[in-house]
Amino acid sequence: MTGGVVVTGAGRGIGAAIAARFAAAGHRVVGLDLDGELVAATAARWDGDGHAAVAGDAADPTAVGEACERATAAPGGLRTFVANAGHATAGESAGYPAADWDAMLRVHLTGAMVGAQQAAQRMPGGGALVMMSSLNGLLGFPGRTAYGAAKAGIAGLVRGLAVEWAPRGVRVNAIAPGSITTELSADFVRRGVIDERQFLERIPIGRFGRVEEVAELAFFLGTPLSSYVTGVVVPIDGGWSAQGITA
Repeated sequence: MTGGVVVTGAGRGIGAAIAARFAAAGHRVVGLDLDGELVAATAARWDGDGHAAVAGDAADPTAVGEACERATAAPGGLRTFVANAGHATAGESAGYPAADWDAMLRVHLTGAMVGAQQAAQRMPGGGALVMMSSLNGLLGFPGRTAYGAAKAGIAGLVRGLAVEWAPRGVRVNAIAPGSITTELSADFVRRGVIDERQFLERIPIGRFGRVEEVAELAFFLGTPLSSYVTGVVVPIDGGWSAQGITA
Protein backbone atom coordinates (compact mmCIF):
# COMPACT_ATOMS: atom_id res chain seq x y z
CA MET A 1 0.00 0.00 0.00
CA THR A 2 1.35 3.41 -0.95
CA GLY A 3 0.98 6.43 1.28
CA GLY A 4 2.78 9.46 2.61
CA VAL A 5 6.49 9.32 3.35
CA VAL A 6 8.68 11.83 5.17
CA VAL A 7 12.44 11.81 4.60
CA THR A 8 14.68 14.17 6.57
CA GLY A 9 17.92 15.38 5.02
CA ALA A 10 16.32 14.80 1.63
CA GLY A 11 18.16 17.50 -0.29
CA ARG A 12 21.15 15.40 -1.34
CA GLY A 13 23.01 12.14 -0.93
CA ILE A 14 21.38 9.15 0.73
CA GLY A 15 18.28 11.09 1.75
CA ALA A 16 17.59 12.25 -1.80
CA ALA A 17 18.05 8.70 -3.11
CA ILE A 18 15.66 7.28 -0.50
CA ALA A 19 13.03 9.90 -1.30
CA ALA A 20 13.38 9.21 -5.02
CA ARG A 21 12.95 5.46 -4.45
CA PHE A 22 9.68 5.91 -2.59
CA ALA A 23 8.43 8.43 -5.14
CA ALA A 24 9.20 6.03 -8.00
CA ALA A 25 7.01 3.42 -6.29
CA GLY A 26 4.03 5.79 -6.18
CA HIS A 27 4.35 7.19 -2.67
CA ARG A 28 3.87 10.88 -1.98
CA VAL A 29 7.06 12.15 -0.40
CA VAL A 30 7.69 15.14 1.84
CA GLY A 31 11.36 16.04 2.02
CA LEU A 32 12.69 18.02 4.99
CA ASP A 33 16.04 19.77 4.85
CA LEU A 34 17.78 22.78 6.38
CA ASP A 35 18.43 24.02 2.85
CA GLY A 36 14.96 24.82 1.58
CA GLU A 37 16.02 25.77 -1.93
CA LEU A 38 18.05 22.59 -2.33
CA VAL A 39 15.31 20.23 -1.17
CA ALA A 40 12.72 22.01 -3.32
CA ALA A 41 14.90 21.60 -6.39
CA THR A 42 15.51 17.95 -5.52
CA ALA A 43 11.82 17.24 -4.94
CA ALA A 44 10.99 18.68 -8.37
CA ARG A 45 12.93 15.78 -9.93
CA TRP A 46 11.07 12.98 -8.13
CA ASP A 47 8.73 10.79 -10.17
CA GLY A 48 5.01 11.32 -9.75
CA ASP A 49 3.20 14.27 -8.24
CA GLY A 50 1.94 15.54 -4.91
CA HIS A 51 5.42 15.71 -3.38
CA ALA A 52 6.43 18.56 -1.08
CA ALA A 53 9.54 20.18 0.36
CA VAL A 54 9.80 21.67 3.84
CA ALA A 55 12.70 23.83 5.01
CA GLY A 56 13.57 23.15 8.63
CA ASP A 57 15.66 21.55 11.34
CA ALA A 58 15.20 17.78 11.70
CA ALA A 59 15.39 18.13 15.49
CA ASP A 60 12.73 20.87 15.64
CA PRO A 61 9.33 19.40 16.54
CA THR A 62 7.51 22.22 14.75
CA ALA A 63 9.30 21.70 11.43
CA VAL A 64 9.11 17.91 11.64
CA GLY A 65 5.48 18.09 12.67
CA GLU A 66 4.71 20.24 9.62
CA ALA A 67 6.37 17.72 7.32
CA CYS A 68 4.47 14.83 8.91
CA GLU A 69 1.20 16.73 8.75
CA ARG A 70 1.64 17.35 5.04
CA ALA A 71 2.35 13.65 4.48
CA THR A 72 -0.91 12.68 6.21
CA ALA A 73 -2.79 14.28 3.30
CA ALA A 74 -1.59 11.51 0.98
CA PRO A 75 -4.00 8.65 0.21
CA GLY A 76 -3.47 6.14 2.98
CA GLY A 77 -2.04 8.77 5.32
CA LEU A 78 1.49 8.88 6.69
CA ARG A 79 2.98 5.41 6.37
CA THR A 80 6.74 5.85 6.59
CA PHE A 81 9.18 8.19 8.32
CA VAL A 82 12.88 8.09 7.47
CA ALA A 83 15.20 9.86 9.94
CA ASN A 84 18.18 10.45 7.68
CA ALA A 85 19.35 14.01 8.43
CA GLY A 86 22.85 14.29 9.77
CA HIS A 87 26.32 15.73 9.51
CA ALA A 88 29.82 14.65 10.48
CA THR A 89 32.49 16.67 12.26
CA ALA A 90 35.67 14.67 12.73
CA GLY A 91 38.16 15.52 15.46
CA GLU A 92 40.52 14.16 18.11
CA SER A 93 38.46 13.18 21.13
CA ALA A 94 40.56 14.74 23.92
CA GLY A 95 39.98 18.22 22.56
CA TYR A 96 36.65 17.73 20.83
CA PRO A 97 34.57 20.91 21.28
CA ALA A 98 31.51 20.61 23.52
CA ALA A 99 29.44 22.59 21.03
CA ASP A 100 30.27 20.11 18.26
CA TRP A 101 29.41 17.20 20.55
CA ASP A 102 26.03 18.72 21.41
CA ALA A 103 25.30 19.45 17.75
CA MET A 104 26.20 15.90 16.75
CA LEU A 105 23.86 14.32 19.30
CA ARG A 106 21.11 16.80 18.50
CA VAL A 107 20.87 16.23 14.78
CA HIS A 108 21.40 12.45 14.81
CA LEU A 109 19.92 11.14 18.05
CA THR A 110 17.51 13.86 19.16
CA GLY A 111 16.40 14.33 15.57
CA ALA A 112 15.57 10.63 15.29
CA MET A 113 13.55 10.73 18.52
CA VAL A 114 11.70 13.90 17.54
CA GLY A 115 10.89 12.39 14.17
CA ALA A 116 9.68 9.17 15.76
CA GLN A 117 7.39 11.06 18.13
CA GLN A 118 5.93 13.35 15.49
CA ALA A 119 5.40 10.54 12.99
CA ALA A 120 4.00 7.90 15.33
CA GLN A 121 1.26 10.17 16.63
CA ARG A 122 0.09 10.55 13.03
CA MET A 123 0.09 6.81 12.28
CA PRO A 124 -3.16 5.60 13.87
CA GLY A 125 -3.18 2.55 11.61
CA GLY A 126 0.49 1.77 12.11
CA GLY A 127 3.49 2.40 9.91
CA ALA A 128 7.26 2.15 9.67
CA LEU A 129 10.09 4.24 11.05
CA VAL A 130 13.53 3.90 9.47
CA MET A 131 16.50 5.53 11.19
CA MET A 132 20.01 6.04 9.88
CA SER A 133 22.77 4.60 12.03
CA SER A 134 26.27 3.89 10.70
CA LEU A 135 29.12 1.44 10.69
CA ASN A 136 30.70 4.06 12.97
CA GLY A 137 28.04 3.17 15.53
CA LEU A 138 29.02 -0.51 15.47
CA LEU A 139 32.83 -0.25 15.37
CA GLY A 140 35.43 2.21 16.62
CA PHE A 141 36.99 4.74 14.24
CA PRO A 142 39.69 7.19 15.42
CA GLY A 143 38.59 10.79 15.13
CA ARG A 144 34.94 9.82 14.74
CA THR A 145 34.02 9.16 18.37
CA ALA A 146 31.26 11.77 18.66
CA TYR A 147 29.67 10.64 15.42
CA GLY A 148 29.99 7.01 16.46
CA ALA A 149 28.42 7.66 19.86
CA ALA A 150 25.45 9.41 18.27
CA LYS A 151 24.97 6.59 15.78
CA ALA A 152 25.35 3.92 18.46
CA GLY A 153 22.57 5.66 20.36
CA ILE A 154 20.28 5.00 17.41
CA ALA A 155 20.53 1.27 18.11
CA GLY A 156 19.18 1.71 21.64
CA LEU A 157 16.45 4.01 20.42
CA VAL A 158 15.39 1.51 17.76
CA ARG A 159 15.20 -1.41 20.17
CA GLY A 160 13.24 0.49 22.80
CA LEU A 161 10.72 2.03 20.41
CA ALA A 162 10.28 -1.21 18.45
CA VAL A 163 9.24 -3.12 21.54
CA GLU A 164 7.13 -0.30 22.98
CA TRP A 165 5.28 0.53 19.78
CA ALA A 166 4.83 -2.92 18.24
CA PRO A 167 1.31 -3.22 19.74
CA ARG A 168 0.44 -0.01 17.90
CA GLY A 169 1.51 -1.49 14.59
CA VAL A 170 4.55 0.78 14.29
CA ARG A 171 7.75 -0.97 13.23
CA VAL A 172 11.12 0.65 13.98
CA ASN A 173 14.40 -0.31 12.30
CA ALA A 174 17.70 1.26 11.34
CA ILE A 175 20.29 1.07 8.61
CA ALA A 176 24.04 1.15 9.30
CA PRO A 177 25.83 2.18 6.09
CA GLY A 178 29.53 1.64 5.69
CA SER A 179 31.49 3.52 3.03
CA ILE A 180 28.97 5.00 0.61
CA THR A 181 29.84 7.36 -2.23
CA THR A 182 28.21 10.69 -1.37
CA GLU A 183 29.11 14.36 -1.53
CA LEU A 184 30.21 14.15 2.12
CA SER A 185 32.43 11.09 1.69
CA ALA A 186 33.97 12.61 -1.45
CA ASP A 187 34.82 15.72 0.55
CA PHE A 188 36.38 13.59 3.31
CA VAL A 189 38.57 11.86 0.71
CA ARG A 190 39.67 15.21 -0.72
CA ARG A 191 40.55 16.56 2.74
CA GLY A 192 42.37 13.41 3.82
CA VAL A 193 39.87 12.49 6.55
CA ILE A 194 39.35 9.21 4.69
CA ASP A 195 42.16 7.27 3.03
CA GLU A 196 40.26 5.74 0.12
CA ARG A 197 42.90 3.08 -0.55
CA GLN A 198 42.88 1.85 3.04
CA PHE A 199 39.10 1.74 3.08
CA LEU A 200 38.91 -0.25 -0.14
CA GLU A 201 41.42 -2.75 1.25
CA ARG A 202 39.12 -3.23 4.27
CA ILE A 203 35.91 -3.85 2.27
CA PRO A 204 35.55 -7.49 1.13
CA ILE A 205 33.35 -6.50 -1.82
CA GLY A 206 36.13 -4.15 -2.88
CA ARG A 207 34.22 -0.95 -3.58
CA PHE A 208 32.24 1.83 -1.93
CA GLY A 209 28.48 1.41 -1.85
CA ARG A 210 26.01 3.47 -3.88
CA VAL A 211 23.25 5.65 -2.46
CA GLU A 212 20.74 3.71 -4.55
CA GLU A 213 21.71 0.52 -2.70
CA VAL A 214 20.98 2.16 0.66
CA ALA A 215 17.71 3.47 -0.75
CA GLU A 216 16.61 -0.07 -1.66
CA LEU A 217 17.18 -1.22 1.91
CA ALA A 218 15.29 1.79 3.27
CA PHE A 219 12.41 1.01 0.91
CA PHE A 220 12.34 -2.59 2.12
CA LEU A 221 12.33 -1.60 5.79
CA GLY A 222 9.84 1.22 5.24
CA THR A 223 7.17 -0.83 3.48
CA PRO A 224 5.15 -3.99 4.21
CA LEU A 225 7.84 -5.97 2.37
CA SER A 226 9.45 -6.20 5.83
CA SER A 227 6.23 -6.60 7.81
CA TYR A 228 7.79 -9.06 10.32
CA VAL A 229 11.01 -7.10 10.85
CA THR A 230 11.35 -4.69 13.75
CA GLY A 231 13.96 -3.64 16.30
CA VAL A 232 17.07 -4.30 14.19
CA VAL A 233 20.01 -2.35 12.81
CA VAL A 234 20.97 -3.67 9.38
CA PRO A 235 24.54 -3.09 8.16
CA ILE A 236 25.04 -2.28 4.49
CA ASP A 237 28.81 -2.16 4.31
CA GLY A 238 30.16 -4.54 1.67
CA GLY A 239 31.14 -7.03 4.39
CA TRP A 240 33.30 -4.66 6.47
CA SER A 241 31.64 -5.47 9.82
CA ALA A 242 31.69 -9.21 9.12
CA GLN A 243 35.42 -9.38 8.45
CA GLY A 244 37.98 -10.16 11.13
CA ILE A 245 41.48 -9.61 9.78
CA THR A 246 41.97 -8.39 6.23
CA ALA A 247 42.94 -10.94 3.62
